Amino acid sequence: MSGILDEVRAFVSALKEQLPEVFVPPAPRSRPVKPAGRAAELFAARCARFAPDLGVAYGKVRVKEMSSLWGSCSHRGDLSFNARLLAAPPEVRDYVVVHELAHLRWRGHGARFWALVEKHCPEHKAHRRWLRKNGAALLSGELPGAAVGDGEDAQPGPVAGQVPGQGEVEAPLLPLGTAGV
Repeated sequence: MSGILDEVRAFVSALKEQLPEVFVPPAPRSRPVKPAGRAAELFAARCARFAPDLGVAYGKVRVKEMSSLWGSCSHRGDLSFNARLLAAPPEVRDYVVVHELAHLRWRGHGARFWALVEKHCPEHKAHRRWLRKNGAALLSGELPGAAVGDGEDAQPGPVAGQVPGQGEVEAPLLPLGTAGV
């Protein structure tokens, strides 16, 4: 078997010498810059700040480049946040943290979910408006220049055709101080 491999290697080596333009190494692709550990620390600190108030426990906190989401909450209680949020105002980041932590209590976006978010982030509507207005610029890497509270008022109620609370399921509560399962 090694005899065949040696023949193939010699053949490819000869081709490289005869046709160097075919064997040009690909240009290095630019990879998205991974957020520093400080970014994850920042979001973990904000989660630690709000989780006791919401009466929830969470698992791991990750910060990563996401193409369309600001945050996510796994079924195990792990939280992920979009690295682009680092360019957003701190109160908008806190809204996203509260939003994701609220999913540990209520799955879905029903009336009880929004009541919990509003209780712990009374200005959540203004922060959602800011994200809607500046989100595309934030995702493309441009620094937004608008202030929080700009834009039209939007109601965070149910999706069109959805009954308030429909699809909303109370998540099992984990004891404080424990990580998600």
